[in-house]
Amino acid sequence: MSIDIKEHPPETTAEKELPGRVSDAAPRPTLGSRISAGVRGVSWRHVLPAAALMAVTWCSLFLATSWLQVLAGIVPVLGGLWLGRQVKEQYLANGLALGLVGFLIGLALVSGYAALGSANILPLPALQREAGGAAVVVTAGELLFFYTSFSLLRAHPLPGFWHDDGRALEQRNRELRAQVAERGGQLERPGAVRTLEDLQGLSLPQLGSFVVNLYRRKGFEFKDYRFIDKDKHLDVELEYNGERYLLRLSVADKVRPGTIESLNQEMKRRAVPKGIAIASTEFAPEAVKSLGGRKNMIGIDGQTLFDIAES
Repeated sequence: MSIDIKEHPPETTAEKELPGRVSDAAPRPTLGSRISAGVRGVSWRHVLPAAALMAVTWCSLFLATSWLQVLAGIVPVLGGLWLGRQVKEQYLANGLALGLVGFLIGLALVSGYAALGSANILPLPALQREAGGAAVVVTAGELLFFYTSFSLLRAHPLPGFWHDDGRALEQRNRELRAQVAERGGQLERPGAVRTLEDLQGLSLPQLGSFVVNLYRRKGFEFKDYRFIDKDKHLDVELEYNGERYLLRLSVADKVRPGTIESLNQEMKRRAVPKGIAIASTEFAPEAVKSLGGRKNMIGIDGQTLFDIAES
């Protein structure tokens, strides 16, 4: 059974007031002020050493044999990704500064190499004059031309864009890790559930995915989940026709009355009107009796859950 869980939590008032979020009524900063803020926000203690290392590596590959020249395009990408993990603001400005400074340092290095080559102190490299052509020894002027055109097209813009992508990816990963840590774990995609034995063999994170997907097909809206009691139970919050439900999932051999009682207490604490205790196995007789005395709570054992999924 395919499981696809995508969370789209509604935007809260607190989220609308987060620092850095521009409201509809706030005046839009001018282009000049944004550029000025970007320049002031460049972290030179990170940009300068990264640009120097990037330029040296780039030039070493650029001046090497033809197959190593191909690897030169990876250098600004790696430099941008590294910088994206170091700075915390003005990401595009830092990325563009990395590209520009790296280009200027590289230009100085190549100019020095070209001057030494013209004086026959160092050999000038063999570069491809055109795509697919044979590598031939170039003059000092051609070397500077090749470096300038090749670097401006590939080395300079890439760090800014790849830096911003690296920063955005790292930020998303940090947020996801924080959410997983807060929830006590992560739901996992289960394998195919064709029999009751397959269902009973699911781990708690897999059962969570199975149940969420099943209830979504029935028209419920997924809200949140949380592992509790040292991963013995998984609470899932759903909504149906504006009414909230709290599901408590268990993969224990038998669900005991304590699970039902703790679910009832959690429902009261969170003001959730309806609760469902779900087990991939079965309920102990005492737990069935406890459920029978509650009007706002039902229990679903493994066989019933499997039948619902097959219906």
